Amino acid sequence: MRLELPPEGVLRPNNDVDPLPYYYNRWVGWLYRHRLQMGLDLLPDTGARVLEIGVGSGVLVPTLTKRYAEYTGTDLTLAGGLDRLVAPGCKAEFRRADLLADDLPEGRYDAVVCFSVLEHIADSPGAARGLARALAPGGTLVTGYPMVSRLMTLAFDRVGFRGIDDHHVSPPAKIAAALAEVLTPVRRVAFPPVAAALYQCASWTKR
Repeated sequence: MRLELPPEGVLRPNNDVDPLPYYYNRWVGWLYRHRLQMGLDLLPDTGARVLEIGVGSGVLVPTLTKRYAEYTGTDLTLAGGLDRLVAPGCKAEFRRADLLADDLPEGRYDAVVCFSVLEHIADSPGAARGLARALAPGGTLVTGYPMVSRLMTLAFDRVGFRGIDDHHVSPPAKIAAALAEVLTPVRRVAFPPVAAALYQCASWTKR
């Protein structure tokens, strides 16, 4: 499944800290796109229903709705124009939803994707339970989040995002431990593939 990024100007940010401009940046855009492709590569070839937690500006909507027959995209705030990004033939809906509120259907989705969300949630166990609850038995969860470290802080500073530590409240070890309590790990990839990685993606399955 290859990432299909809409042309610049099509997507709209869903809030004032949406990283949308960085996907098209001539210097760091490749990294923002690559981190999503790492996660997409972990999704299975089968399955009909997908849930995206943290749809944001809709960067992944064209790609996911082209692959899955049913798509649900959630966020605390929804950007405008998301419906126009849906691929023909896909049954899609967008809803405001809180991962900690258990207001999504239980055991419905064959795949759940959650990129750059979990590091913003202090209650990692609650977030993990919410993700596991939505996933169908045998389904696949794909998560992606940055390595919360001094190196990551410097990297965000370099691209003009100041104060990222005010947003990243849960480190990777805490997130992974919470997910491992309710799901089974399958695979993990990181970029760069070294100890000082900047971003990691992982796949999990429901027990």
